[in-house]
Order: sequence, then C-alpha cells, then structure tokens
Amino acid sequence: MNRTVRIAVLCLAVTLATGGCRRLPNPFAGERVLARAGKESLRLMDLEAALPVAITGADSVKWVENYVDRWVRDNLKLQEATMIFGDDATDEHLVTAYRNSLITRRLDEHFIRSMAGDSLYNEQDLMDYYNTNRAEFVLDRAIVKGRVVAFPAGFRQRTRLRELFETWNDSARDEVLAMAQKNNFTAREVNEWMEYPQFLALLPTRRNEAYDNELNRTGVQEMADGEVTYLFVISEKRTAGETSPYERVSEIVRQSVATRRRAEIIKACEDSLYRIALIENKAVINL
Repeated sequence: MNRTVRIAVLCLAVTLATGGCRRLPNPFAGERVLARAGKESLRLMDLEAALPVAITGADSVKWVENYVDRWVRDNLKLQEATMIFGDDATDEHLVTAYRNSLITRRLDEHFIRSMAGDSLYNEQDLMDYYNTNRAEFVLDRAIVKGRVVAFPAGFRQRTRLRELFETWNDSARDEVLAMAQKNNFTAREVNEWMEYPQFLALLPTRRNEAYDNELNRTGVQEMADGEVTYLFVISEKRTAGETSPYERVSEIVRQSVATRRRAEIIKACEDSLYRIALIENKAVINL
C-alpha cells in the first residue's frame, strides 16, 4: 500500500478514537472496526485489503467513504433479506458472494412487488418518457409506410387499379387484393414502419442509385421492369433527423421506463432501510 493511502487509512483509526466528524460516541473502543451493520463488522484490515493499489490522495479518502457506506447498505439489505426469506433462501452450497448476490436481488424484487404491485408504469408514464426524451429517438435514415402492386404491362384493368391505389380505403384494398389473386400478380400493403431502402427493394430499383425524388413525392408513382409494371404509394414517411414514431420505439421506451422505475423503488427502499438502521442504532458508521 502506498504511503498516501496508508495515511488515509490510519486517519480512519484516529477517527475511531475521536468519534469522527459526526461526533458520535465510538462503540468500538479497543477495536480496529470502521462500521457495523447488525451483527457484521467492517474491520480496518478488511478495508486495507480492499483498497485499490493505484489510488492516491483525496481520491483515497473519497473511496473509503463510499466503500464503508456501500458496505453498510449491502449488509443491511442482506440481513433484511435473510429475515424475510429465511436461511434457506438460496442453495447452501453456493459460495458466499454468489449467495449474497442472489438473496439481495430477491429482496430487490420483494421491494418492487411491494411498492409497484403488478404494474411498474402506465401508458401516460410511457408517453411522458417518450416526449421528454425525444432526442434519444432521432432517426438516422428515412422510414416509410406504403403499398406496392406489380402486374403485367398489358393488364386491361390498369386504369381501375391506379384509381383504387389512389383512393385506398377498405373497399379499395379488398378490390385490389381480389384483383391480384384472380390475375396472379402481387399486391402488398406496408402497414408497419419500414426503412426506405427496404421499401425500395420491393421495386425494380438499381443498387447505389439515389431515389430521393420518389421519397418526396405524393400520390401514385410508377416504375417498370421489362414486361412488369409497378405502382406504389408512400403513404407516410419520417426522414433522417426527425423523431421516430412512438410505435416504432415503444418497446425501448417500455424497457427504459421499467428499468428506471425499478431503480427508483430499490433506491428508495434501500435508503429507508439505511435511515431506520442508523436511527435504531442497528448500523453505526464511525468515519
């Protein structure tokens, strides 16, 4: 251990003797103990063993404070979990560190169920998160919805087909699909957001050629590939730089809100457990 860090650790020993900046009576008289949580004690030698080799100066003091605080919190949670779930909460053959991780994670889940019940959020929570964090959902490429039909160039009902593609309602959709089935050609409606290059792949486009004009046009457009004619419509679009539609990122939003809510609940319950332990003298920090 380097000299600066050793001095920081030795200062803790002096703190123990004097009661520390919190001016608490030292309950560890005659012992080189830094903190207690229930029946568990954190000794000075334990801290020395955990100190990072390269840490120096003020960083070492901050590290010590954080380490002791985290140690107290972790041990309080472990003891609370053992009290709630019993000694058989995990496989007795697991190593101690793994057992502690499992049982405290189980306590976290207990906290969440107790506080949130069956739902961590509602739809308004999701929309609030989406609207507040719109910058996280900026598109890096265009996405579209639309429809495409490919039919023989000499198809006699071509004009009617174009009219249906232009009006496009439930009745028009049914007529187009029936027409495609009867005459053995392809009609496809893209109802879910699709990246523009994927949409272009449904058409007789050429690789490495730009089709920005088609993206910016409205109404029915046409392409041809030999004896096959393609009609297509881009009904909705979002371009690069715009915010992605909510339905396209809804699962990401749900995961983000759930993760944040879980963390908030765990932190609140952990803080409550910590404060009560200090008040009831079940935990003592002597820094």
